[in-house]
Amino acid sequence: MHGAAALGGEFSNYNFPYLFLMYVASLLPIAPLFAIKIISLIGDVLLAVSMAHLVRHYRPYGLEPATAAVVTLFIPTVLLNSAMWGQCDSFYAAFLTLSLSYLLRNDARRAWLLWAVALAFKLQSVFFLPVLVLISLRNRFHLMSPILAAGLWATLSLPPMLFGRSLVSTLGIYVKQSGEDRLVAGAANVYEWFPGVTAAEGRIPALIACSVVLLGIAFAYWRAPDSSERRILLAVCVLAVCPYLLPQMHDRYFFAAEVLSLVFISTRSLRLVPVIFSGTGLLVYVLYFSGNRYIWPLLIASALQAIAIFLLMHELVKKRNDMKKSLLPVSH
Repeated sequence: MHGAAALGGEFSNYNFPYLFLMYVASLLPIAPLFAIKIISLIGDVLLAVSMAHLVRHYRPYGLEPATAAVVTLFIPTVLLNSAMWGQCDSFYAAFLTLSLSYLLRNDARRAWLLWAVALAFKLQSVFFLPVLVLISLRNRFHLMSPILAAGLWATLSLPPMLFGRSLVSTLGIYVKQSGEDRLVAGAANVYEWFPGVTAAEGRIPALIACSVVLLGIAFAYWRAPDSSERRILLAVCVLAVCPYLLPQMHDRYFFAAEVLSLVFISTRSLRLVPVIFSGTGLLVYVLYFSGNRYIWPLLIASALQAIAIFLLMHELVKKRNDMKKSLLPVSH
């Protein structure tokens, strides 16, 4: 009804890129619900292409780029997220996947710029920031890359001001996205086991716990020779640990970890990880649509998530130890 001028309003807590896509879709001569879901399905295709791009460089045994793309399209949470729910998580996850792909290629500038695009779509892209910072510091990537990323994010995020929206209101969408009174909001994370703890009571301990675990992951990554495999392990570890240990997490915040873990489907020691993430993701979605009336399935899902995260972290540490052993002199 208001056309493009509505992009300056406060009717949504989504950032400008997604709202702009919604505006473009609204111009199509189809029902609004179909228009919304068409945009979401385009995000799914972009996500599948991004996964193929990643696997083309890092090709674990038995996994081809085309296979990875098709599998990505049909894991339960990707199907339900877009086709049923009409969400846009595929967009930010696609750009995170591309960012990781260029990190494997040591192309820091593109990696940071693609992360900025992901962040412009969804605040949860910030989970990937520790990965970018660690790999950039370790490989002494140029400081200009994050500066350019900040500029691109501003370019993509601030156009609502051209339609009359204030700077405070424009930036406030990220506050709204993170605002939640409960310690956990449907996510199958560790805080499902503490239903009586409020967000105010548990926020600081949760932030400390997450920080300690992330520091341990960073230490394990830093203490052994760098490689594409270890960078992917680092990324999936961080993307899984953040929604598992941070407070006030929603049901869809494991989305990027669920998708990226697919690269391990043909890795013997880790093939259970994508199975667990996909299974628990499906369970959480089903519980959401049933009104989250059942606590025990969420507790079970939380325990399974912990197993998957343990397997990832154990592999990261094990690879470090294996590499240390390989560096020992051989006696004859």
